[in-house]
Amino acid sequence: MDKSEVCQMALHEVGEHDYVTGTPGYDACELYFRQTFLFLLKRHDWSFARKRVSLAKVDAGWALPEDCLSIVELSGLRRWRKYGAVIVPEVDGLVSGEVCVIYTSSEHAAMGYIPDDMPDFAQALIYHLAASIIGCVSGNEMKRQELLEKAEGVLREAMLMDAKQDASNDQHPLDLIMENSITA
Repeated sequence: MDKSEVCQMALHEVGEHDYVTGTPGYDACELYFRQTFLFLLKRHDWSFARKRVSLAKVDAGWALPEDCLSIVELSGLRRWRKYGAVIVPEVDGLVSGEVCVIYTSSEHAAMGYIPDDMPDFAQALIYHLAASIIGCVSGNEMKRQELLEKAEGVLREAMLMDAKQDASNDQHPLDLIMENSITA
């Protein structure tokens, strides 16, 4: 699903039907789309937005990728702090080897694209965007509250489904323990 589809559906939720350049609905979507998308990406470790890279060494530490919205996991350092887009190890935090980061990428928000296998996320984005733009289009505060409630309900379900899918695999839960058991 792309940005224009999301915006068209959000406009339908607020009673508008034209996603046309120069209209109040179009202008509101252009204003709020990216920020709303980023807001939802920060709410959960979405599997579709997750990336893993080795970090490049810079003078102060290691540079984070430009599209890093939030850090999920960092390996190669024991203790560290984030200063802007740089990871700086604390005095005793350095571990030998490469420094890798798993992070939530803002790339999908920049492209305005939601993968087809994430319809729950798309629906949450549609409701959140509709709640954001309704003030510019109609100003109906009761409808805004209704949209926010729907958005949060759909978002909770989307986060649960993503977490379940992300954690699922075809391995027996005791395989790892059985393979590493001490035998006589």
